[in-house]
Amino acid sequence: MTKLKPKSSSRKRRMLASFGKLIAFNIIEMRLAAPIFAQYCKSFHDYGDIVKQIMSKARELNRTKCMRTQLLSLEQLFEELRDQNEGRIDRSSEEWTNIKDLAHRFALMAGVDNYKSRQAVVTFHREGIIYCLLRNGPPDGSPPSNIVFFDILAETTFKLMDIDKKGPKGLLAFLEEQLMKEGEIPEDEIEWGPLRTYRTALVGSMSEPYMYYGSAGKRKLMGSPMRVMDVKRPREDYIIDNWQASGSGNYVQ
Repeated sequence: MTKLKPKSSSRKRRMLASFGKLIAFNIIEMRLAAPIFAQYCKSFHDYGDIVKQIMSKARELNRTKCMRTQLLSLEQLFEELRDQNEGRIDRSSEEWTNIKDLAHRFALMAGVDNYKSRQAVVTFHREGIIYCLLRNGPPDGSPPSNIVFFDILAETTFKLMDIDKKGPKGLLAFLEEQLMKEGEIPEDEIEWGPLRTYRTALVGSMSEPYMYYGSAGKRKLMGSPMRVMDVKRPREDYIIDNWQASGSGNYVQ
């Protein structure tokens, strides 16, 4: 990225710091910071320290809302890149690699204590799964237009606890529940590759079996097939409702 002139850079840094204070004092919705979060890596040299401080303060206010905003920023970058390439994503391109790297950095920022960030990370993945499988109409055999976004989610699975991956109420069971709406999914079609990548990240390997509970409460041992029958599970609410702004706001100058 081209280095900005000192006066221009200083002025923009002050504006960005002022925006951060609006987030800190809960004056504006945190989700409005998504475009700024999206530029963390791209503008790291000029504004990275301020953007990181804004995200740190947002995480202190509400971890779940912070990760939702980070998810929104990734979705915005994904849609922008897809629009620039006429609806296609080159998974080997530098631009796509940069988005995956940003997702990985977001996950690292969740902190070293996975228990504290557990609810936020699970919410990030649940809403990400819904976004990946979003359709404008009924399933027609082709993959959803956001299917490639599973590659982004796969970059953050290392922050998930094992029970949240493969437990009876984990993300794997939630994923299979959502996939029931898709019907039969071809195992060998390359278009569904990102889904297999994400599922592998959750289950550990494509051949590893996993356990969860069916509608009758009986344990069912399921292998690698994508289609799961007779599995119904209510969606759990992992949303944190408390929203308390700190009174300091002294993290930016």
